[in-house]
Amino acid sequence: MTISVLMATYAKENPNYLDESIKSIWTDQERKPDQIVLVEDGLLTQELYEIINKWQSIIGDKFTLLANNTNKGLALALNDGIELCKGELIARMDSDDIAMPNRFNIQESYMKQHPDVEILGGSLEEFNDEGTLHKVRTYPQNYTAIKNSIHKASPLGHPTVMFRHSLFKRGYRYSNQFFICEDVVLWFEALAGGIKINNISDIVLKFRRNDSMMNRRGKKKAWSEFLAYTYGIHMLDGIFTIKYIYPCARLLFRLMPSSIIKFIYNSKLRNVITHA
Repeated sequence: MTISVLMATYAKENPNYLDESIKSIWTDQERKPDQIVLVEDGLLTQELYEIINKWQSIIGDKFTLLANNTNKGLALALNDGIELCKGELIARMDSDDIAMPNRFNIQESYMKQHPDVEILGGSLEEFNDEGTLHKVRTYPQNYTAIKNSIHKASPLGHPTVMFRHSLFKRGYRYSNQFFICEDVVLWFEALAGGIKINNISDIVLKFRRNDSMMNRRGKKKAWSEFLAYTYGIHMLDGIFTIKYIYPCARLLFRLMPSSIIKFIYNSKLRNVITHA
């Protein structure tokens, strides 16, 4: 099978992070991808262009660039990138995360053995720049568990996901309707359409999480997240369901001081709530 990697970057990205990320999916990868698609979401800094030029010279014609002159946001940038992906499988990758060396080997092997699965995620290890965080995050391990838990939290780690290209050929795309949560809305819509989704237990990615990630969530994003989850719950379960309690509780949680959010996020309570 052939694999395309789908990434997007923007002006505020740390060039060192982008450098490490591309290195992990090319130089350090046991099974190199057949194509890397990088969407430049708006004009970038000179430092980012230098990193991109470096990897373009190393990777050559397997490195596909799409330069958007304006910042469209992640959802629309990824949709643009999908149009350029040639692989039978499309692996998502964020420009500040690090893929495990065996990621594509493991996920490609699973997809070959399970032709009914169209969206496949995996476990991830959270880390920070200080080296003080090494936390493994796992996700529901079968289709039923994913469908029964999506109202609580995203059942997949977005940057760990590998898609079958055929999913997008049938018209599925990321939604820009809710400002964020483009991934969760896609999971809801896929489940509503009967698409088979699963996760593997293997750690396929190191997910960068610094304090700035917590501080970036404002009221606008909290409200958009609330709307995205209520939209998805309505799609799967209709109006009369107790599941709406979860996005309401999530909204209240997001509006708490960042110190409290950070404490709960790092505690065992988070896993108890989302995996119960």
